[in-house]
This record gives sequence, C-alpha cells and structure tokens, in this order.
Amino acid sequence: MRVAIFFFFSVLISVSLIKFSFAATNEECQMCHSDPDLTTQKQGRTISLFVDFEKYAQSVHQDLECISCHFDADVEEYPHPEDLERVDCAICHGDADEDFMAGVHGIALKRGAPYAPTCSECHGEHDILPPSNVNSRTYKMNIPVLCGKCHREGAPVARVYNIPERDILSNYSQSIHGEGLFKQGLIVTATCNDCHGNHLILPHTNPRSSISARNIARTCTKCHARIEQVHTKVIRGELWEKEPGTIPACTDCHPPHKVNVENLVIRTSDRECLECHRKPDIHKVVEGEIV
Repeated sequence: MRVAIFFFFSVLISVSLIKFSFAATNEECQMCHSDPDLTTQKQGRTISLFVDFEKYAQSVHQDLECISCHFDADVEEYPHPEDLERVDCAICHGDADEDFMAGVHGIALKRGAPYAPTCSECHGEHDILPPSNVNSRTYKMNIPVLCGKCHREGAPVARVYNIPERDILSNYSQSIHGEGLFKQGLIVTATCNDCHGNHLILPHTNPRSSISARNIARTCTKCHARIEQVHTKVIRGELWEKEPGTIPACTDCHPPHKVNVENLVIRTSDRECLECHRKPDIHKVVEGEIV
C-alpha cells in the first residue's frame, strides 16, 4: 500500500513539473539572452538578442513574464524558433493602438512606408519607463529629442516626406516654448505632444486634428486659458471655437514652432498682419453685418 501511494505521488509530482516546465520563466530566458554577444542575422543585418534584465526589472513591464509578449517562445524544448512573431502591444494597449493606427504614423505603417515608427521606436523595448521618470524617452524634457529623431533638420523623414513645416526642431528650440523647456527647465511649457497629441496624430487638414483651424484655439487655450480676454479689444476671441475660420486662428498670427517675443512684439505688425490686411476686400463683420 505504501509503495502504491509513493508511486502515485511520484507520478503526480512528475506531471506537475512537466506542466510547469512548459511555461518558460524569465530566469530560463535569461540563461541565453543575458549574453551581450547573442545575435542573429535578419535580411543581411546583425540583430542583437541581448536583454538587459537589470533594466527590465526597473521597467513598467517588470512584473510580466517574457512569454506574456513573446507567446511563441513558450515551447517544450529550447532553443525556441529563431523567427518569432512581432510583439503585438495592442493585446494590452488596445485604445492606444486604435488611436495610433488612425493617425498619420499608423497609416504610414499600414501602407509599408519607409521610416514609419512603431511602438518600440518611441517607447523602447525592454527598458520602457513611465513618462514621469526623467530617464524615460517620453518624459517632458525628452520629447523634442524623441520626435526630433525623425523630424529634425536633415533626418531621413524630413528629406523623404513633404512635411509643410521646415527646420522644426531648430525653430522650436529657439521659440518661447523651447527656451522655457531647454533653458529654464520648465516642464509646464508646450512640447510636441501637447499640441499634436500622443497616438492620434492627425494632419492639420483633418477637422478632427488638434491643430486644425477648428480645434487650434482649444489646443492653445489648454495653457493660455485667458487669452480670449486679452484679444477682446482686437477680435472676438470666442469665435475661435464658435465659428472657426471667421477670424484668424492662433497660428495665423503666431507661426507654429517659431513663437518668440521678437515675433510677438516687433515682427507681427510688420509682416503677419499684412498677410491679411493688405487685401482690398478685407472687412469686419459685427453681428452678421459688414461694417
């Protein structure tokens, strides 16, 4: 009887161990992927397969197992297949993915456009930190550098695509917003995503865009909350949102990425105002009547 009981529990323990061994642990992955020299070849390029597990332990995903993202790496026998499926962040981050795929970057990615960014190119891979961490790629101070990887002067994206704005990063760094961030360290100042959005980035020609003529005033007044009162002597600021297009929008007078004190005080009346006021058919409308 004792022999039978011992045999039963031995089989039970063995089955449990076999079942457990099928679910790969991070420690098992670490046996290979902690090697800095571990590489593979893909399309003629050498790709590093090294994972810095110390950084991973500090990341937002520190409580996840590797196989939570790399499903097809969970095999009975190792090594696992070399060609694993691309990690699908949408499984957990569905809302962000939906926004991203509807925006300019996601649309470019779907059509296979060169240089279209993926989640990891902005957020990182195994070392993703929360935006509140000063070392995060998406920390306020780091956003212009992150976006500038593609949108800086001379970058491939800036050369290949017909982006309406030129010298974006250079102009921003010299603007009142850029000086506030880079020179004074004010993380309350506006950076790229404050105006353009995070994942749902749309062109200014799209009425839903945060920088469209319809929405630009709403975007700017997130920070410049009382600006309508400042402008009441010149224009009826409430029309920005009530009747977009009937009066100049913020960016008609304050060039995007170039806003600075000199433009506000000196150059505005010399140049920007004349863009409209040199037209002979310009007129003022009050309560629906031309005056």
